[in-house]
Amino acid sequence: MQPIRMVDLHTQYERIKAEVDAAMARVLESTAFIKGPEVEQFEQELGAVVGAQVISCANGTDALQIAMMALGFQPGDEVILPVHTYVATAEVMALLRLKPVFVDVDPRSFNIDARQIEKAITPKTVAIVPVHLYGQCADMEPILAIAAKHHLQVIEDAAQALGATYTFSNGEKRQVGTMGTIGTTSFFPS
Repeated sequence: MQPIRMVDLHTQYERIKAEVDAAMARVLESTAFIKGPEVEQFEQELGAVVGAQVISCANGTDALQIAMMALGFQPGDEVILPVHTYVATAEVMALLRLKPVFVDVDPRSFNIDARQIEKAITPKTVAIVPVHLYGQCADMEPILAIAAKHHLQVIEDAAQALGATYTFSNGEKRQVGTMGTIGTTSFFPS
């Protein structure tokens, strides 16, 4: 009996092999690994899809670090994040000597439970990091309201939900990573 793969990346690659190999060859031959024409084209195309300006970097971990540094967080500042996330979310905070404050998740989505956030806010809190998981959006409407009420930054970690759309109570739809102060993403295969 042949095993049944949940994700068959080889078959997916075979379907687009010629296009992928040609693109990789162009990049390797040009040696423009950073800010080359392919990277610029990618930034423009992704920006058009999500409806926001896009700046690429090496990975989602670096994106989170750059976001927190850009917002001027200082050692000892507190940042709220869900207990269920990839280690990089908290790892970046440790690197920057920030204090991660963990909040429980909604058991239906495994995303941060917006109802628990306000209880975790202290005078040292500077931001909330909702992590959109498994292609599902965190409950952004109340998260954004809490952030506005307490003058907090919102850094969306959309590494596991790129392309997902959140619908607000008024019917407005937004792509993950475009609702907070800064959105970050990567191509984490979930």
